[in-house]
Formats: sequence, structure tokens, C-alpha cells
Amino acid sequence: MDARHLTWSEAIAWTHQSPAGFSRRHRAEEHFSTSIGVGDHVARVVLERCRAAAGRHGISSPWIVDVGAGDGLLLRQLLKLGFPAEQLVGVDVRPAPVDLPVRWIQGVAPACVPRFAGLLFAHEFLDDVPAEYVVDGRLQRADLTLGELAAPDDLQWLHKWTGGETGLVGRSRDEAWAHLVGSVEVGEAIAVDFRPGAPVGHRAGRRLSPVPDGSTDICAGVELRSCRDRTGGRVIPQHRVLAGRPAADVQEGAELAALRDRSGFGAFDWLITEVSSVGSPA
Repeated sequence: MDARHLTWSEAIAWTHQSPAGFSRRHRAEEHFSTSIGVGDHVARVVLERCRAAAGRHGISSPWIVDVGAGDGLLLRQLLKLGFPAEQLVGVDVRPAPVDLPVRWIQGVAPACVPRFAGLLFAHEFLDDVPAEYVVDGRLQRADLTLGELAAPDDLQWLHKWTGGETGLVGRSRDEAWAHLVGSVEVGEAIAVDFRPGAPVGHRAGRRLSPVPDGSTDICAGVELRSCRDRTGGRVIPQHRVLAGRPAADVQEGAELAALRDRSGFGAFDWLITEVSSVGSPA
């Protein structure tokens, strides 16, 4: 694909939504690692928070909906921890894993996510939502040349969250997150992501120039404080979310250390939003 005429929003959309793009043709897990793959500690937090939200809101049979479920690893971990398969839902542009006994929605989130009561979990999903990158007030293309002036609303967003006219514009992520929170009738919604910067590419375990040719994952970090402005909630770094959790053995100790490492996974942010009525944050 000739990337010269694609803005970053168009390049990210093609990468994750086109049948010829990266997400439809590759297993992301073969190209980069996430916190989900470091033991089952994130799954344990998800399960605990779901049960706590169900208790607070009187939900007798809570659902857990994993948005951007990939190969279903988190859902497999939740099954092993005893959560009922019939109350688990995976959402992804990829088809359902053949051996995973949960409900699966193949489609582009957030539009395809149904209403439900329980916990919505979006782990490194928002960084795949198409977003523009602006340099000195102009849209940057995937070949790093500059195009037309950015929209006034994009410039306004940049001024608020960066203090200038250069950076990734997070308005589309704000909209996506508000839509996801609106799908929760009652319960809790959690987004986990890395912090904003220029678009990045990943292939075979390496960070590369982000080229929209179908062989490279392209994503860009998320300003979860801006998402919080739309829905309310708390933004907490991962090292604090996992602080104080005991390790059963040396391996778990090493896993937790990696997940709390402030130079890596520990610097990811968690946006936790409680929903006390249909689509209404608490």
C-alpha cells in the first residue's frame, strides 16, 4: 500500500479494520507482548473488580465483556479462575478462537458492543482507535509529510491537553470510550493503555517505523485523562493497581515485578469508571 496519501487516522483504520490490514491477517500476540501475557494477575484483578461491582449494584449474573480480545487469552484465564463461560464475551475484529467456549462478537468496537450489566474491560483497545497526529497545526501523513490544516476541534483538543499544536489528537478515543461506557447498564468499565505519543509500529517483537503495508501493527498511546473528562472515573497507574498483591512463589514475584515496572508495564494507566444506572457514570 502507498502510504503517502494516508493521514495517521486513515492508516490506523486500514491497519485494524481492513481485510488486508494487519489485524485481520496476523496474530498480534506473535508481534508484541502485553500485561495479559505476564501470568494471570490482570485477570485476577478483573475478576475481583467484577465481583465487587456486582455486589455493590446487586447484579446476580454479571457479564465480563473483553473488548479487543485478540486470541482470547484473558477470557481463558478467567475461565480457569472459575468465571462462567456463558457470562464471558469476547469482542474483536478477528474471528472467534475455535476452542474457546465463550460468546464472541466479531466486529468493530465500540459500535458492535451490546448493552449488559457487569464489567467491560478494554485492554490496549483504545490505542487502535484511529486518531490524527498533528504537527504545527497540520495533519501529518504516514510518510511524515504534512497535509491540510487540522480541524478547529482537533486544535482545541491539543491546546487543552498538550498546550500546543503538535501531538496525537484523542477526540476519537474520547468518543469511543464514552460509547463503551454507555454500553454498561450498571457495573464498571475499565480501559488500560499506554500514554500518548506519535504512532508506533510493531512486528516480530520489535518496534519499527509504522508503515501501513499490512505487515506491521500500528497504534498510538491514549490520553486517558481526556477520556475521563467525558465519563468520569479515576486514572490510576498500573504499578499502583497491582501494589501489595502477594506472590505465591518466585515466578509470581518476577511476574508482578515486571507488571509494576514503572519503565514498562507499570507505567500503563487504568481508567476505572463506575456506572450506577443505564449509561450514567456514578
